[in-house]
Amino acid sequence: MGLSASQARLLTLTARLNNNELRAQKISNAKIRLADSIQYASDEYIKALNDTNFSYTSYDEYGNAITTKLTGAALYTYSPIKNQYGLVNAAGQLLVSETDGQNFEESDTLEEFLDKYGLLAPMDQAEIVEVKNPEYDDAYADYIKGYKEWEAKEPKIEDYTTTELVPSTNNEIYEAVTSSGGCLGGAINGSGCYMHVLSDLIGPGEVTTSDGHTYVIYDGSCEEHNTSWCWNTAKHGTIKFAPITEMLKNGYCSGDVIEGGSQTVTTDYGTVTVGGPASDPNMTLWQRCVDLLWEVHDEYMIGSSTGGKAEPDSLEKFFYFVEHDLKQAVKEEVTTVDYDAFEKAHQQWEEEEPPEFDVPMFIEKKVRTLLDADKGQWYINLWHRMNGESDYKAGYMQDEDYVESEDGWITDSKTGQSYAILEDGLMNDSEWLEFALKNGVITMEQAQYTEISESGSGLKDVSWTSIVYSSVVEVSEESNDIEQTKAEVKYQRVQQEIEAKDKQYDNDLKLLDTEHNALQTEYESIQNVINKNVERTFKTFS
Repeated sequence: MGLSASQARLLTLTARLNNNELRAQKISNAKIRLADSIQYASDEYIKALNDTNFSYTSYDEYGNAITTKLTGAALYTYSPIKNQYGLVNAAGQLLVSETDGQNFEESDTLEEFLDKYGLLAPMDQAEIVEVKNPEYDDAYADYIKGYKEWEAKEPKIEDYTTTELVPSTNNEIYEAVTSSGGCLGGAINGSGCYMHVLSDLIGPGEVTTSDGHTYVIYDGSCEEHNTSWCWNTAKHGTIKFAPITEMLKNGYCSGDVIEGGSQTVTTDYGTVTVGGPASDPNMTLWQRCVDLLWEVHDEYMIGSSTGGKAEPDSLEKFFYFVEHDLKQAVKEEVTTVDYDAFEKAHQQWEEEEPPEFDVPMFIEKKVRTLLDADKGQWYINLWHRMNGESDYKAGYMQDEDYVESEDGWITDSKTGQSYAILEDGLMNDSEWLEFALKNGVITMEQAQYTEISESGSGLKDVSWTSIVYSSVVEVSEESNDIEQTKAEVKYQRVQQEIEAKDKQYDNDLKLLDTEHNALQTEYESIQNVINKNVERTFKTFS
């Protein structure tokens, strides 16, 4: 074989070897993909084995059990022997079919709603029954409120009773001063010295006025003391007034002293006008004596037995002190009742008594009877779950087209609506319902009857109560045998196909390996020939 031919063959063998290696790599990758396929088929098979379906069992009128796939339509379809359930969304709204939702939206009252299902007898067959007057509760509440308000306004005798403090008729201080005679009597007619009375009330000794002036009242003759003014109290009742002095010093205050201005005072000695000197209302009457004597002391004329009248108001000030301060030193409570005003107010109050309550609790109303009491109760329950406790929609009475019927009455609903329409596609989709229940998208409620009414009038006192779907006796979770069989057959077929392909890939790899070995042997042989030719050529030219 020539050198060039050998080299060409060598290149061809190299290309085939590389191609075989590439084909082997592709087959290996395909085997890996086969492993992924078998894993996928296995997962689908396991999923089918775990898959279950919700079934719903109901009973016909003969008591025969009927099992179907669980759907909203199966739950909501009425049957005589059947519990009533509802589907509720996360907002607490009852999910209803498109038909029920449309019937509700086209009805303003429960009566109209029931009539949509052909459950009411004609109006000419209506019964006249007694029903509770819807105006009664509000009217009675207003009456009770008004009556209690009226009762609370009843005049009370204590509101017309007044108690005030007045000078006591048993005032020993006032009596002691006004009945002392002597200088007091002289002071009253202008011939005596009222200042002697003040000094008798103060008592002998050094005293100080409230604004800091100090003077002495001597227990003896003024002539014995070479002073500009003094009082001899020994001969003018000092001993008689000593107990009164102690009383004036201990607790008796001047009271409501006039701060300037004037006051007319009528006494047994005549009517005088006095002005009240500024004074502390809490000042003791003894201190008032001290201040008053200092205030009028410059009227005293040494050597005079009656005192002077240098200031005409001094005597009036003295009388004011006697008739105002001393007279009010002792007070007593006096209670008076204005019976005339009380009787007049009470009579007026009695005339304002609210009229007697005359709104009847029950009134007559025409009622269209239910043709099917049990089926009617089913849709009555549905209405109240959607609308609330009222038989009328909220705001119905405010509708501009509303005209009150002579056959009955209506009330404005005080409760809100709580429902949402579920499209028929989902209402009849068992897979969606199963998914929604298992994943908590929706929950279930059951209409529970707490009381059975008289025969022929249906059921009443119904409450909708939350219930877990797994505890609903009519709902069962069953394996899907058909889907499991399909999955098993599919899994076995896929497994067989994968095994056949795997064997084919193994055979292809063996053939490639055999071919690869043959090509490798030929490649090495030609490589040796080329090497020898090259070696001879170098020897020839060397």
